[in-house]
Amino acid sequence: MTRFLNWLDNNILTLLAGFLLLFIPLYPKIPLFDVLYGYNVRVRAEDLAIALTMAVFCLQLLRWRVRINLDPVTIGIFTYLFFGLASVVVSVFILQTIPLQYLHVAKTVLHWLRRIEYFSLFFILFGAIKSIRTTKAMLILFFVTMVGVILYGYGQKYFYFPAFSTMNREFSKGWVLYLTEHARVLSTFGGHYDLAGYLVIGLSLAWSFFFGLKNKLPKLVVGLILAGGFWLLILTASRISFIAYLIGLSVVIFLWMFRRGLEWGLSRWVVATFLSILVMLSFGDLSDRFLRIIRLDERVGGLRNVLMRPAGTPPQNRALFLDNTNSTGTSDVGAVTSRSDKPPTPARPGDVTGNEEPLLVPQAQPDGSIKYVEKTRSYSSCAVKYDLSTCIRLEVTWPRAIEAWKTDPFLGTGYATLSKSRVQDFTEAESTDGDYFRALGETGTLGFIAFYGTIIVMATLAFRALSGIKDPFLYSLTAGFIALSVGLLANAALIDIFESSKVAYIFWAMSGITLGSLYLSRDQIARNREPLRVSFDYRKRFADLKAFFLSDKPWLAAILIASLWLHTYKLNSPIADWHSWRQADTSAVTRNFVKEQNINWLYPTFDDLSAVASGEENPMGYRFVEFPLYNAVSAYPKLILPELSVEVVERLVTAFASALTALFLFLICRKLFNRRIGYFAALTYTLLPYNIFYGRAILPDPMMVMLSLGAIYFAVKYIFAERLTSLALAGLMAALALLVKPFAIFLLAPIAYLWFAGFKFSWRKWLFLAIVMGLSLLPFLLWRLWVSRPPEGIPASDWLFNGDGIRFKGAFWYWLFADRIGRLILGCWGLILLGFGVIRKVEGKFKLFPILFFISSLLYLFVFATGNVRHDYYQILLIPSLAILVGLGLDFLLSTSNSLTNNLITKPLAIASFVFMLGFGWYFVRDYFNINHPEIVEAGKAVEKLTNDKALILAPYGGDTAFLYQTNRKGWPIVEGTIDDMIKKGAQYYVSVQEDDLTKHLINDSWPVWIPRPEKIVKKYKLLDRTPTYTIIQLVPDHKLP
Repeated sequence: MTRFLNWLDNNILTLLAGFLLLFIPLYPKIPLFDVLYGYNVRVRAEDLAIALTMAVFCLQLLRWRVRINLDPVTIGIFTYLFFGLASVVVSVFILQTIPLQYLHVAKTVLHWLRRIEYFSLFFILFGAIKSIRTTKAMLILFFVTMVGVILYGYGQKYFYFPAFSTMNREFSKGWVLYLTEHARVLSTFGGHYDLAGYLVIGLSLAWSFFFGLKNKLPKLVVGLILAGGFWLLILTASRISFIAYLIGLSVVIFLWMFRRGLEWGLSRWVVATFLSILVMLSFGDLSDRFLRIIRLDERVGGLRNVLMRPAGTPPQNRALFLDNTNSTGTSDVGAVTSRSDKPPTPARPGDVTGNEEPLLVPQAQPDGSIKYVEKTRSYSSCAVKYDLSTCIRLEVTWPRAIEAWKTDPFLGTGYATLSKSRVQDFTEAESTDGDYFRALGETGTLGFIAFYGTIIVMATLAFRALSGIKDPFLYSLTAGFIALSVGLLANAALIDIFESSKVAYIFWAMSGITLGSLYLSRDQIARNREPLRVSFDYRKRFADLKAFFLSDKPWLAAILIASLWLHTYKLNSPIADWHSWRQADTSAVTRNFVKEQNINWLYPTFDDLSAVASGEENPMGYRFVEFPLYNAVSAYPKLILPELSVEVVERLVTAFASALTALFLFLICRKLFNRRIGYFAALTYTLLPYNIFYGRAILPDPMMVMLSLGAIYFAVKYIFAERLTSLALAGLMAALALLVKPFAIFLLAPIAYLWFAGFKFSWRKWLFLAIVMGLSLLPFLLWRLWVSRPPEGIPASDWLFNGDGIRFKGAFWYWLFADRIGRLILGCWGLILLGFGVIRKVEGKFKLFPILFFISSLLYLFVFATGNVRHDYYQILLIPSLAILVGLGLDFLLSTSNSLTNNLITKPLAIASFVFMLGFGWYFVRDYFNINHPEIVEAGKAVEKLTNDKALILAPYGGDTAFLYQTNRKGWPIVEGTIDDMIKKGAQYYVSVQEDDLTKHLINDSWPVWIPRPEKIVKKYKLLDRTPTYTIIQLVPDHKLP
């Protein structure tokens, strides 16, 4: 027992200090009792805990169990307290800015005593640090507490955890509140600004330890805390705290540059700040507060709604809601605030239906009485130009603080004197919205210098110690402390952050921990001290730059940039070019995803409600052709960039897929053969005119090819390095490729040969391959099982194999080999390079891969004979194998011996064949980009202008959905039965670009809407618009329209 008591005597202060680190941030601001009647400041549990700990500290100090030896900081703290007390005395007895009444004097003294309470955390934690091991335990407690704060904040935001606010006197009594969608999160703190200030402290420390830790697991944990804390900072919607966070982050990186170098620091700073600003501008109400002039709601509306909307069910009849939106949504306050700026209301948003309460203004009457009259609320020009919170500072609180400083520039007008308009007023809360102005106004220049001088002295002591610190942990703590100090100093520009009790407690506690740890290590630091320098080796950097340009990276980047540039040719063209019907069907699925702001993976829909594709009625517009991966990948960027059209985004997605395919081709050929063949294959794939068109077409096929080549590359990488990560990526990409289109099996088949060439008959490796490929097939089989349930939405596909019996007939060989491969794809001249690529001898154990890859692609032609003959876009799958063979042919002709004969024949032949291949190929393909029927685009725009977006359109175009797509409406591309049958199915409008018999009949039975119709004339339909190129007719009465 005696041993335990001795241990407790030695460690009780440390235990109590650790308890305070946990308890203060986590316990909500629930009051116990009032200190002063009518005042917001109340005694809370944390005050009692601090008082108890301070009593133990004083007892231990008297017994010489703890020492306070940091003279500059101690002197600074006591100097500030002296000036603060002097300010109180002068304000009461000389300036009389504080009435000599109990409530006024007690309130001022209370604020002075609160400063003593804040500072006490510094001495407690300084005395509690007895070793670096104690410091590590305190930091672990701090980060555990931070996790608790983060989780509770998320609970408030998404699951209606209760909030306890000190925003006004009533709320500060301990009312249970719940946050609405746009209310700012306060977690366990009394306000969102307090929470944001705490996160500036926590994130600055977390970033420092993230850069200092080398062990992956602790680094991952700190990284997760960083991510969680940063998102909580976004949810507080505090602009100045976000800026303070960026400043703290910058200081952390700057201090770590002394250890890691200039390049390390610049690269981390650019990435970290860019990502932080990007997330801030993309999500949360903070973006609205920063840049109200940017259309951020349009850019990220869909994604933001998902992230900002609570997931839980609102509690019913239990408490009040802390809301930041006006119930009617029509108040003038919206002109000067963002949604998160608006004041709280003790009611649920849906319960209040009246307008904003009128402003009652006292007005003197002729008989001397006072009458309150209603006055329309108005806002200053400053508030309208900037925002309300900024102009409250500029026009009210800061001018009052300046006037108080002018009253006594040395000691100010005393604590709690800046919020009142008259000396005798008793205010229930104090706020200047700027700690510097508050310090100057309350304690004058002397108090200002003493307080902020103490903070600067602490940061300076920490910075001077950095040069002698070798321990990464202590360096992380010291750098983090300097960063959080600078961050809070920035935060203090607009917020009374050092008067926020929980933030002040934690700041002074962290000050005590850091300076206490440095004091313990002072001798070691003094021995190791050396000048701080940021290293930058210019010679090494120039050598690295030279090596970079001699590597594959710049040249491959040039090919990829050229690929993206070429594949964005006519990017803004409407879908009315070659094979527009297939592109329109694909794009319609994406457009519907965007319209609904919902990626419905299992029920993709397009615009065609007819039975043309599947032979079954399709009233829901299902399209179960391929898994909608391409559409989903295109829909997400469209939600973020609403100013871009769906078609532009889809073409960009296809262009990126084509560029990645060129990259994979290069990587595969470099691994299997050499880098030169890789360059030639990637260049051929990039420059082929056929591939330029289809490499930006709105089709899933280029994505399927890219995923298949990616699977082959990672399979090759596994063969060479045998890393399971590569095998897993190969399986994943193969699964996605098969989901996009099952034709990918023909591109993936050569993996079996690569496996045999690499591993021979290793049964274990073949088992791995079988498992991975079996798992890759599983998603496709599940998708096929799913889509087989409804009969509609699945187009007929049996005809693709040999529906018209054309396989191996003369027309089959002509169309696929002479016309498509020889003329359209290779421009005739490319056959020379293809031939040399086929016959050349390839060295290495993978020498048969090019031929087998080509044969596998040809097998696809033979199996799906009719589909390939009818549609030239089916040959997209052949391009990679052709590019490899052409690359082999180019390499063969350009790498022959240097004899005069070869130089005069083979090299000119190679160059001429390649150039003419591209030239003739472009000649054959260039018309594919043309808009041959611009009238369907014109008519579609007219329909979109004249009809509701829910309208159903009958747009007969021989079953071709390209015309229907232009209307941006669902409907039918063909008349199935009579016009009355179509009306029964739901058709409401008819649009035609042809003067056929049906159109003439409908025109005869319609009355033009621009001509007044006599009552005696009865017509069935309304002629909405008629031009030389199109006709639009309303088929149903107005009351049946959506």
